[in-house]
Amino acid sequence: MILNKNVMETDSFLDVNNDIYRILTVFNDCQELKKLLVYTDKKPLERKEDVAKDLRDTQIARVPLLPYDEDEGSLVVVSLVSADESAKSDTLHPTLAIDIFCPGNQWIINEGIRPLNIAHVISNLMKYELTQTGGVKYRCTGLVNCQLSDILIGYRMLYETIIDD
Repeated sequence: MILNKNVMETDSFLDVNNDIYRILTVFNDCQELKKLLVYTDKKPLERKEDVAKDLRDTQIARVPLLPYDEDEGSLVVVSLVSADESAKSDTLHPTLAIDIFCPGNQWIINEGIRPLNIAHVISNLMKYELTQTGGVKYRCTGLVNCQLSDILIGYRMLYETIIDD
């Protein structure tokens, strides 16, 4: 189990906090995603060399860090949008946002549109790689466009919780 800063899980707020850190870690372990984020050319997935640096809290972040230089590549931000408290139990049902921001001049790559390729990789990671806290699963419920600055534009993927009964 991955815990952020060795915090013990004691309530729903910490569960969401730990899930967000788990998501960042799963994303950081994926070379396909890291190449799409770091390499700014039109052939990021054709690069043979792996991205060795840790992108957590830089290009795969919990908070968008501005100012941001477009030469750094693209940015993914995972954040809590809202949460409803369960009437039956003392748990939260959070909605998470995964924002994909890419400089407009880097959208077109050989595989198509960079932010949609990043969304595809993220969708697969969320479905098949992420282990959530206490039986909670996240399902993508929407995709909308978003803009962080004049340079960084992209999409917001919304994920809601599914509780296993």
